[in-house]
Amino acid sequence: MEHLKRIVFASIAVLLFFGGAEVLLRVMDFPAQDERPTFEHNSVYWQVDPSLNEQPMTHKELRSTFAVSTDSNGFRPPHGEPAPQTFRIAAMGCSTTFGWGVADEDTYPAQLQAILHERGYPSVQVLNAGQPGYTSFQGLWLWDQGLDQMDIDLVLAGFVVQDAREVAYSDKSQAMMQGEADFLKSNLLYKWRMYQMLQTSMGAVQTRAKEHGSIHRVPEAEFLENLRALRAKIQSSGGEIAHFGYPLEVAGYTEAHRRLLRLEAQDKGLAHFDPSEQIAARVRAGEPLYFAPKDPGHANAAGNRAIAELVADWLISEQLIPKETQ
Repeated sequence: MEHLKRIVFASIAVLLFFGGAEVLLRVMDFPAQDERPTFEHNSVYWQVDPSLNEQPMTHKELRSTFAVSTDSNGFRPPHGEPAPQTFRIAAMGCSTTFGWGVADEDTYPAQLQAILHERGYPSVQVLNAGQPGYTSFQGLWLWDQGLDQMDIDLVLAGFVVQDAREVAYSDKSQAMMQGEADFLKSNLLYKWRMYQMLQTSMGAVQTRAKEHGSIHRVPEAEFLENLRALRAKIQSSGGEIAHFGYPLEVAGYTEAHRRLLRLEAQDKGLAHFDPSEQIAARVRAGEPLYFAPKDPGHANAAGNRAIAELVADWLISEQLIPKETQ
């Protein structure tokens, strides 16, 4: 009995200490936040409007528009309900996967499906789940918005381009600072100032802007965490994940994240494909595969075709598409 009393009194003392510390930190407004933080996006979660029918979108670098269609989920074609025996691939990524600047049929997922059908895989369906500006942080959220219910067999996780971008605040920091409900629902500890203080002191998040260029939208450690969390979600839904290093005209700033993408796949025995060198060699040889020089970050129709052909070759050679879909 005496032992139980000691435990109870000790527990009360601990609760009073941490409760008092939490109240004090809130009164002091610590860790302090910038009064008017400037974020890359107004919110950390967003999605292209659903049910668009060749909606003109502005390509500001080219000073032109391109037509975008979407289904009820905000995904560009090809899309639709999977037929019996369909092997469904979801291409996840940012505007490069979405196909910024090109028509619906010229995105890499659309061309990948067309190529696979041409090569004798008519039952393969490729879903374009790319969304402009997305990192692996948003990709985790998107999976829970309905992708997990769409009978996906294989996910080509192409998060690297935006994750490696350098900004004033990481995506996680923005979510914490804005009190994003979906983020806090999955990360309850971030509601507590003591935990925020600990994370800030460790450099895991920041509540004040660092100099521009000092932090990635998704720092490397979080990048790995997101990939692992996404893999767990996909596998729990009955699918598999493949790491895809979407190729830029020049890999440049994305090299560290690409390396992690490859090493994580090797360590966990996952499929991995990065055609960056092959595409870069073709660009050096003079092939105009991107909207360069005004927009070297996005592939044009020919570039998306080249990428889709390489991905199709890889899927077939690695036998990632079941033979019964032929």
